[in-house]
Amino acid sequence: MLKLNHAELIEEERKRPADHRNGHAGYRRKMAALRDSFFAQFLTREARRYPTNDEIIAAFGDLPPEALTAPYDLTPEGLDHVSRCIQRKYVIHFKNVRRCWALLLQHMPELMAEGAAPREVLEMSTAHGATLEILRLKGHRVIGNDFANFVGGAGVDSRYRAFNGSDLTQGTDDHGLHDGSGEVRDWPYRPITESLGLDVRLFDAGSGPYPFGDKSLDTVICFDAIEHYCHPRDWMKVVAEFTRIARRSVLLVPNAVAPHDAKRQDYMEAVYAFQRDMRNYSTDGWACVHAGVLRNQLSVFKLMRLG
Repeated sequence: MLKLNHAELIEEERKRPADHRNGHAGYRRKMAALRDSFFAQFLTREARRYPTNDEIIAAFGDLPPEALTAPYDLTPEGLDHVSRCIQRKYVIHFKNVRRCWALLLQHMPELMAEGAAPREVLEMSTAHGATLEILRLKGHRVIGNDFANFVGGAGVDSRYRAFNGSDLTQGTDDHGLHDGSGEVRDWPYRPITESLGLDVRLFDAGSGPYPFGDKSLDTVICFDAIEHYCHPRDWMKVVAEFTRIARRSVLLVPNAVAPHDAKRQDYMEAVYAFQRDMRNYSTDGWACVHAGVLRNQLSVFKLMRLG
């Protein structure tokens, strides 16, 4: 399927809502059967392998609604933009939704529960915005953050700088959206988040302070992004910004360490120190209430303000 181009992928999703030949109704039947099968597979080889997003969702028995299955509705300009700037797999709307739905079910049940009190949530590096879509549907007030990419070698590589160590607005981004002349005004996922009507704020997450007041939002979420902000030796400075802004909780899920970084002693020493510091987090009433393994690495951390 991923041999198709961006436009063909969007059209294919239109033909197969919810990635099923019978649409969302067929998806519901498939997921019910999948959930029932788990009990017959207990402790078998198949049950022990890493679960897919659909298997996680089926285990919860809480499926994304049909309202989230329509393909992205992009203008010709928007389609051209995303075709140049993002991987093809990220234009498949329901795939994005399922991945974020599975993460939220597991790690933010208080936001996904039926009748949950509405909260104010900031997602850092929101990308395609599926997390915000889901939480908005659940009744929460959502804000996203994003920025142009600076990891392709055209200028500063944001992954290895210090926090507050360089001004990306003076650099050239990976996709030619910014010429280094000052304020960054465009980013790869703009057409998608605009089509969804999401509030996305542009600022560099590797530089602080962020443009939010102390304890101004309930929750900060960051999926697969902190490794793009700065070197891991400074990730705790990023976390300090998250806990400064949040009143209640922080969910942080770094991406898996890339193979080339795993060979670098300084990088891995910093990652291990970060993992230790997150597990033992105890600052200003905050504590780590959950640490979990994802993709065979310790990379799920949930902080809550307990005091």
